[in-house]
Amino acid sequence: MKQTIAIIHFNTPELTEACILSIRKQGCDWPVVVFDNSREVTWPAGEDMPERTIEAHPFKRRMKGVKVIDNTKGQVIDFESTLAAFPNKTEAHAAVNGWGSDCHMMTVDKLFDLLPDGFLLVESDVLIKADIRQMWREEYSFTAYVQRQQRGNKFGMGRILPMLCYLNVPKFKAEGVRYFDPDRSWMLHPDENDRRNWYDTGASLLEDVLAHRPRLKGLHVDIRPMVEHLGGASYKTLKGQAEWLKKHEALWVTPKDENLPKSVGKPQRTKRTNSKKKSYND
Repeated sequence: MKQTIAIIHFNTPELTEACILSIRKQGCDWPVVVFDNSREVTWPAGEDMPERTIEAHPFKRRMKGVKVIDNTKGQVIDFESTLAAFPNKTEAHAAVNGWGSDCHMMTVDKLFDLLPDGFLLVESDVLIKADIRQMWREEYSFTAYVQRQQRGNKFGMGRILPMLCYLNVPKFKAEGVRYFDPDRSWMLHPDENDRRNWYDTGASLLEDVLAHRPRLKGLHVDIRPMVEHLGGASYKTLKGQAEWLKKHEALWVTPKDENLPKSVGKPQRTKRTNSKKKSYND
C-alpha cells in the first residue's frame, strides 16, 4: 500500500503548515495530501451569537512532498447541495458551525475514493511529537484512539477520534463501510432528541467496525503522547492560534528550515474575521 498522510484544511493555513513541519521534524517524509475546504461562510445568528461571516483562507504554501486538492469552490465536494438534501436539519446548530462535522465526515469519505490504499489522517490543529509512521498497521482496519463515550453527547456515543488515525480503506471497502452515513451524522434530522443526530466525526465508523467483527478489527492507541492538540482550530481567534504556535514552536520550528515563516510562531496575515464558538469536544 502507498503510505500517505491526509490533512483536511479549513481557513487555518498557519496551523496546517506548522502541522506539516512537525511531521517532517519527527522524520516522516511520506507524501502529504491537503484537502482544502477553505471558503467564506456566513452563519446565521443564534442564541447569544450574532450573524458571522468567516473569510476564506486557503492553503497556498508550496511545500516539498505536499499536494493540495482544491475544493475551495466545491469542485470536488459540493457541500451546499449535499446539505440541501436535508431541508429539516436541526437549524439551531447552523449558528454554531454550519454543520462542520458533517462536512468533515464527507471529506474523509471522499478521501476513501481518492486515496484507495488508505491513509494516515492528521488533523490540521495538531502538532506531532513522535514518529507517526508507527500508526500504519495494515493488519487492522484502523489504528487510533477510541473514545468510548463522547463528553456532552446526549446518547453517549463513542467514536474513533480523527486527530491522528490510520484508516485501512481496502478493508473498509471490502465490507461496504464508509466514513460518512447521512442517516447517522451530526444534526441532519429535525429532532434534537433523535439518536441519528448524535453521530459526531468517527462515530458511525466505530459502530460499523464493531458490527463487522472479526472481519474488521481496530487497534486502540493512546495518541496523547504523540500529539499536541489545539482543538476546534477554526473556532480560535487569530491571536489564540499564534499564541498556541509560539508556545509549542519547539515541535515544528527547525532553524535551518527554508519554509519557516518570517515571524516564527506568528501568523503571516493579521486581518481576519475568525470569531466562532466551539460546538463539540474534539
